[in-house]
Amino acid sequence: MGLLAFIILLPVIVFVHEFGHFLFARINGVKVESFSIGFGWTLFSWTDKYKTVWKVSAIPLGGYVKMLGQSDTPESAEEKNKKINLLSPKERSESFEFKKRYQKAAIVAAGPLFNFIFGFLVFFMLFLFIGVPKTTSVIIDIQKDSPAYIAGFQKEDSIISIDGIQVNHPSGISEVINSSNGKKLKFEVARDGKVVEIFATPKKTNDKYLLGISYGSRFNEYKKLGFIDSITNAYSEVSYIVSQTTKSLFEILTGSRSSKELGGMISIAKVSGDALSAGFYSFMYLIALLSISLGLFNLFPIPVLDGGYLFIYLIEGILGHDLSDKIKEKMFFIGFMFIIFLLLLSNINDIIRMFE
Repeated sequence: MGLLAFIILLPVIVFVHEFGHFLFARINGVKVESFSIGFGWTLFSWTDKYKTVWKVSAIPLGGYVKMLGQSDTPESAEEKNKKINLLSPKERSESFEFKKRYQKAAIVAAGPLFNFIFGFLVFFMLFLFIGVPKTTSVIIDIQKDSPAYIAGFQKEDSIISIDGIQVNHPSGISEVINSSNGKKLKFEVARDGKVVEIFATPKKTNDKYLLGISYGSRFNEYKKLGFIDSITNAYSEVSYIVSQTTKSLFEILTGSRSSKELGGMISIAKVSGDALSAGFYSFMYLIALLSISLGLFNLFPIPVLDGGYLFIYLIEGILGHDLSDKIKEKMFFIGFMFIIFLLLLSNINDIIRMFE
């Protein structure tokens, strides 16, 4: 189920991202040579009237848009001039390389922008036509002698709030508990039709603050929203995902949270499978969430990511001239090695979790 969900989900958010690049390239008069979902050998393809080759490739772990005159890595002045000399005047007018800096920036930024727009639209449609799920977070297991056990929590307790903060989802509970830094917390729980107050102090375990409880969501019903409320709630959902993702990554980079929390392809496949099993609503919500996360990650100013290109264009705009090829080459090498490190770390974490 996880593999099936992953194969469905990843191409969708990759297509949205790459279509943003593709559309803005066309708007700015850049010839798009190919549009690929996946990498590696081509499974099937077709060519449109603008001579763009659309293809689906064998390895569904990403995708790309290849534009005329665009290079994935900085080239030496000799290589660049050689390539330029081979272009006809018409090809130069359609080349990414010969576009103004603001046009290049628009094309690059369009990928993440489309991920945000797509995520927003999915949330909007879900809230408008199905509604907002009304759920409660229920304790399903308690570790013996844990802080929760000592404090007096019981199975089937429904957590209403923590230190006055309302929580309707298990992820919200985990976030509040982990960010407590070991401070005593006041819980309001529903038990047998009554509200009970419980005080508990999270304990630090494996670089995270935990209470020793497992919890899940108990679905009650969907509450349909009107047009305006669907817009505002969709915007709030996007804002919350962006803020929480940025906060979590910042805490990992600064060492206040463990890098063991990073997950790779196996984690995404597992979560995707769980969401697909839970039904259409959960799966579409996850697609929107991952689309926004992909857009946000690509905006980080790391060379080789879209944000890295935008950062370079910004510097060049301030300086009034292009950075040297040697400087760009060094920046892209550092960025590439950092991305490889993140991929290795996140996937190693997945493998370790499989054997724990």
